Amino acid sequence: MAVNENPDLQSEQECRQNLVSRLSPIGVSAGYVNTNGAYVVTGTKTLALVAEAFTQRGVSGDNPEVLICTPGRYHPGLFGTIVKESGRSCRAAGYINEAGYHTLYLDGGGRRFVIAAPEQLPTPKRGWGWQVQLYSARSSYSWGIGDFQDLATICRLAAEQGASCVQVSPVHATAPISKPQDSPYSPASREFLNLLHVAIGLVPGAEMVDLSDLAAQGRALNQERLINRTAVWRLKLAALERIWQMVRDDLPLEYQLWRDKRGLQLSRFSIWCAIAEQCDTPKWRSWPHELRRPDSDMVRDFAMHNAGRVEFYSWCQWVASQQFYGACHAGAAVIADVAVGFDANSEDAWNYQDAVCFDFEIGAPPDDHNIEGQRWGLPPLLPTRLIEGDFRVFINMVRATLAHASALRLDHVMQLWRLYWVPKNLPATEGVYIYYPVDALLAILRVEAARQGAWIVGEDMGTVAAGVRETMAVIGLLGNRSAMRTPVAEFPELGVGTSSTHDQVTVAGLITGSDVDDLNRIGKGADFVQIANTRRGLAELANLDPEKPAADITTADIHAAVIARYRLLSSAPSRIVLVTLEDAAMVRERPNMPGTTDIYPNWCLAIPNRLDDVMRSPLTRDLISLMTETR
Repeated sequence: MAVNENPDLQSEQECRQNLVSRLSPIGVSAGYVNTNGAYVVTGTKTLALVAEAFTQRGVSGDNPEVLICTPGRYHPGLFGTIVKESGRSCRAAGYINEAGYHTLYLDGGGRRFVIAAPEQLPTPKRGWGWQVQLYSARSSYSWGIGDFQDLATICRLAAEQGASCVQVSPVHATAPISKPQDSPYSPASREFLNLLHVAIGLVPGAEMVDLSDLAAQGRALNQERLINRTAVWRLKLAALERIWQMVRDDLPLEYQLWRDKRGLQLSRFSIWCAIAEQCDTPKWRSWPHELRRPDSDMVRDFAMHNAGRVEFYSWCQWVASQQFYGACHAGAAVIADVAVGFDANSEDAWNYQDAVCFDFEIGAPPDDHNIEGQRWGLPPLLPTRLIEGDFRVFINMVRATLAHASALRLDHVMQLWRLYWVPKNLPATEGVYIYYPVDALLAILRVEAARQGAWIVGEDMGTVAAGVRETMAVIGLLGNRSAMRTPVAEFPELGVGTSSTHDQVTVAGLITGSDVDDLNRIGKGADFVQIANTRRGLAELANLDPEKPAADITTADIHAAVIARYRLLSSAPSRIVLVTLEDAAMVRERPNMPGTTDIYPNWCLAIPNRLDDVMRSPLTRDLISLMTETR
């Protein structure tokens, strides 16, 4: 009989095999193919951490089945008593004609959640638009940060220019604390709006209150390049409170109807805001124990004893909703960007805590552009809890977004198929892919988009699983490509093309070399050979000397580089091509430096020029002329 010379290795292999056998049936991947085509094995330690977390949360493979069908088309599982979304019930004999979400009770016992969805998503006509980081787009009327009035201005001007759409950075809610979150991609809720973007002068009742002192301080903040959200919130909160004191005893019927329609979701969010404000922290897991669950008796008592403050935050959300809706219908269609997740210290996490795994963070594996991988500080949702809860978390988020905007961009669309989970105490290289009920999630998108006549964009750059892009094309889900990653000729026809994303270098930053200076200054690794080659290609495209020192690059050179870049981009086969506002303003810094926190002013850099000036500048006129000719 052979003697095992390495029993420890055999024991580890057996342990790994047991973990893989146990976890694979519930959507945990043992490895993945990276962007270079190499297979990367998931570490045994990571698999063990997943198993431990799933055990603690009672996750098993016994998930209730979801029935996905097409209205008016026969489905062999559609037999029994069905309770429709409208509340009416009837017998189902293989068919249902109404799109939406229904509950099927089988004759032999059992319940199935039914999603009746059209097969295709609406899609846009060929055109062009603007790509805007709203916080950075300040006009002379702004209070230190771009607001919904500024967005309405952009949409009106865009329509006059012939643009069909404006893609706007996430406007998700942040916690109402003294120091608000900077990143729009780490929201307090994806179902509600950021009060920092409220235009105070347009709030109903503002005309009855003297706000001149606050307005002067707010507009003075526009003189600073860095956005000071702490100062902005202090001023806007004071203004909203003054207006509230004037209007609270005679609230309009429109508000009352809106409040009643939003129901429990709005009530819980407003209560959470009031608690977070009183504690001056959104870290709800550090609150008194009895406040940590939204359905507790103490939370109900808090809401009763602080009813005025809770109502104030409900009213603030109505104000924000009215303004965002107005901006979305002021001219060009708005594409609302939706973050891939929510902050661990958020109302969404508090409200949906039973569906969240707090031991991991969402992220991305290493690739050529982020060689260390990424971790985004956002806790993932448990796929099994999504199914058990009839997907209400996802439905509520999509529905809330499309109540305002004409289109929706899902950041990191691969979340519908799988998410890269990174253990809290391990580097991003040690993550694991967890698979999600993609067919159901895509069906929900089709239901909600059809109801609003909206189209959907999925950001599909990075590590993409096999079949994802093919499925997107079949159902009409637009892909998203950046010329910083992909040759323009390879952009999909059913897609949105951009020069760069919020995480990538601007044209001015590339041609002047200032982005490389930033990378070196903060010590962030990058493929500097590739960057140099990309810069050389852009310089040649713009008929500039690629050997010209960065210090000698002129404004005219940047102008030429931007036009050359967008002349190339305008030839892309994509349905929609977006012009980045930062490129029109010749901004050298990228909005966000991935993988950094305190060493770079992420999400805090305003465009140096007033919005009005940028949208009517000579470079913008040339860009409009170019896009009008080619798109």
